[in-house]
Amino acid sequence: MGKIVDFRQKIIDGIKQLYPSMDVDWYDGLFDEHDIADWTLKTPCARVAVMNVPTEQTMTGELNALLRCVVVIVDENTHASLDGDARAWDMVENVATWANLNKFGHPDAAPAQNIKFKRISQPVLRREGVSIGVVEWQSDLMIGTNRVLQRDYVWYQGKQVTQVPQSQVTIRGDVHTAAGYTDHETIDATPEVP
Repeated sequence: MGKIVDFRQKIIDGIKQLYPSMDVDWYDGLFDEHDIADWTLKTPCARVAVMNVPTEQTMTGELNALLRCVVVIVDENTHASLDGDARAWDMVENVATWANLNKFGHPDAAPAQNIKFKRISQPVLRREGVSIGVVEWQSDLMIGTNRVLQRDYVWYQGKQVTQVPQSQVTIRGDVHTAAGYTDHETIDATPEVP
């Protein structure tokens, strides 16, 4: 699985933790009234899209993918007229707050920024009791191979060497006492490994 798909899955998993009873899945970034009709069968639900916008090259040889992340939240009226609107706003607000400065557990991601959220108002959907909210943000994700790590660190069998073997160091010195006597002392100076 590529980094972008893995990143999208981490967003999906995070929303599922935020709302355990919500149906959360991915979509390709475009939706129409037929998609909304399908999604309303599973309300409340959220659909997550991660779309790539222009990337930046970095001095490490990696690409900084400026990902445009979009979460569409769909709910519908249940007990009272237009009560789905309040729930949709609440979910939009919670997802936006959760996404703000979140790295979504990905080590190569920067904190989310440029959070935007809104409700989509459309008369036909309103008459059918459907409420749609959208949360959008930008997350930067480093993709590719970091050539600085390959060049500047020691590698062995495809893994970065992070600990080198320790050796025992013995120091022999002469200690002169105040009375002018000489004593030989041996010290074990092997550094302790944490």
